[in-house]
Amino acid sequence: MVQASRLVEYAELAATKSAPGWARRLAVETLTGWGLPGACEVAQLVVSELVTNSVNALEKAAQQIAPEVPVVRFRLSAGLGRGGPVVTVEAWDQIPFPPVRRSPGAGEESGRGLFLVEAVAENWGWYWPDRQVSRDMEWCPAEPGRITQNTAVFGKVTWAVVAGGDEDGRPVGHGTGTNSAGTRRQA
Repeated sequence: MVQASRLVEYAELAATKSAPGWARRLAVETLTGWGLPGACEVAQLVVSELVTNSVNALEKAAQQIAPEVPVVRFRLSAGLGRGGPVVTVEAWDQIPFPPVRRSPGAGEESGRGLFLVEAVAENWGWYWPDRQVSRDMEWCPAEPGRITQNTAVFGKVTWAVVAGGDEDGRPVGHGTGTNSAGTRRQA
């Protein structure tokens, strides 16, 4: 089970159609190793949606960004929240635009990802980092909601917090639908 210190796993994935699958596998392996199997089901869904959104956004803008294959930086962390263990999923991409919640038609096969994240996460949102994100830095902005000039050049981070499961490894809690777009996360 999660101890008082924060656990962190980081990966840099090529922004290809296989990235969400690799991120899901890493999430399950990591959460199981941390003693949080109860968080796996919800975390897999959130990881899949956030990484897929980054891949899709990068695919649309790839030729404008760089000639090489763009990357998605993905971070999974766990710590103790007010009600027990919590898991934070973060995905960074080079696109400086906020994620867009769409209202897809009944026949459309895509466009529901952020609605799903909102339904299962305790909280979610996005922000523009004030510098290039890396493995070792704290990914949340220095001041909640503050967006300084030219910070969008460092892309964006989309994040979600999910419950870590109970002591027996069972899922607990459910999403509250809270969105903190452009603000700092609270764990």
